[in-house]
Amino acid sequence: MKMEPIVVVEKGALDGESMIKQFSASIKTISLDEAFSKANAVFIKPNLTYPTYKKGVTTRVEFIESLVAALRQINSTTKIYLGEGEGGYNSFSMTEAMKQMGFFEIAKRYPNVEIVNLSAVKRVTVQIIVNNKPYSLELPELFFNEIDFSISCPLPKVHCMTGITISLKNQWGCLPDTMRLKNHYVFDEIINQVCEKLKFRYAFLDGKFGLDTNGPMNGDPVEVNWFAASNSLGAMDIIISEMMGFDWQKVGHLKMAERYGYMPKREDIKILGNTDALKRKFTLRRNFWNYPALVAFHSKNLTTLFYLSRWAKLLHDIMYSIRKRPLS
Repeated sequence: MKMEPIVVVEKGALDGESMIKQFSASIKTISLDEAFSKANAVFIKPNLTYPTYKKGVTTRVEFIESLVAALRQINSTTKIYLGEGEGGYNSFSMTEAMKQMGFFEIAKRYPNVEIVNLSAVKRVTVQIIVNNKPYSLELPELFFNEIDFSISCPLPKVHCMTGITISLKNQWGCLPDTMRLKNHYVFDEIINQVCEKLKFRYAFLDGKFGLDTNGPMNGDPVEVNWFAASNSLGAMDIIISEMMGFDWQKVGHLKMAERYGYMPKREDIKILGNTDALKRKFTLRRNFWNYPALVAFHSKNLTTLFYLSRWAKLLHDIMYSIRKRPLS
């Protein structure tokens, strides 16, 4: 039986103790407390698409720690996994990134918490459907053997390829293949099925900072001080996209999510909080280099040429002789 989709939207608490209280209250509101108390293990997925903390780009470690602290007030027995995978043509060590950002300290301070690099754990091949045909995809095995449900912890960001990235898009980082970009051309169909396979049921928005103008890494950080919680990733993305000034039905992967039953009807969402008072319009402005990347994003052949062929290094060396490397 599906729960009523609820989205809690408030101004974010400012200090650690207040953040824990805010999490605790919202956890009860969306009935996460009941689910957590019965679970053997859960997974929390921050957005860590950069090797160091960056405002509007990466989920704050103090945000995740406050969520863990609130869950630990429920019990100390449910295993909590925290993790992210490595990916992208300029990929970096996610283990080192999580150490540098302080996520391993959470595991030291709270019982039964484990930090995982999803690109370094055992994988299992699953079958999904793409364009009405079977499609093989590798996913981390622990989601199938241990995890009862998962929690997405994104930021409000514009994205030069997908328009925006909120709670559903956040799960792209769960694909363990460091060259997961080879799946970009079918991203809209893949991401929703990944969310279902990996049991993502709840979402908490770290809206202290958002990313405007361009993204997901290079844009303008803006302080909006949003906090949101939901028992429906689709409902979260509908409400937050509205607050950002975007029509979710014009965002490819969200429109596709409607086909997979992820997007509830707007009138069925119970909103707790004044979204109008917190709205802040975001605008995506693609730069010159975004456009060839966007064409490749939607083309299997161009993705192979630019990233996987013998010409890939030469093409990127030429490009980076003109522009700055993304992670430099």
